[in-house]
Amino acid sequence: MLENFGDEFLVVCPNCHGKSKVISLGDHAPYRTDMTKRFICLECGLMKEFTPKKNCFNQVVISYSNKWTEGFINIGGVFDWYFGYPLYLQISCCSHTLWAYNLQHLEYLKNYVEAELRENHPYYLSIESRLPLWIKAAKNREIVLKAIEKLEQKAKGS
Repeated sequence: MLENFGDEFLVVCPNCHGKSKVISLGDHAPYRTDMTKRFICLECGLMKEFTPKKNCFNQVVISYSNKWTEGFINIGGVFDWYFGYPLYLQISCCSHTLWAYNLQHLEYLKNYVEAELRENHPYYLSIESRLPLWIKAAKNREIVLKAIEKLEQKAKGS
């Protein structure tokens, strides 16, 4: 599940457009109502905090969507779950956008794409079931791996 990669996000700073991070202060589980999330720019030093809003049942509201909605925890788009800042690790690939939350997520994608034999995960919320077909397609393997390599260099180089 994508939640496994939610402990840290590499994002673009809204102030200086540099490499930034969104981290959890404590457990990274998105459904925890008492965990503060912090945005820290590694270049200009901008810092913000976010504590999830709760509904009438004292639960956070999670949206699984590729669109950002203020006040919700938004899982599944090219932005971090809490502030809605664009992901730092994104690149055009095969007429689509290849993106990853962090280096661990990128490594997972790389291992998946490189694999000659892939396990079948029928559960509808598994990461594999949510990957776009263009990433899974054998004909795109080399192109996707080159894009992943560029993202790895971007993450480590700046």
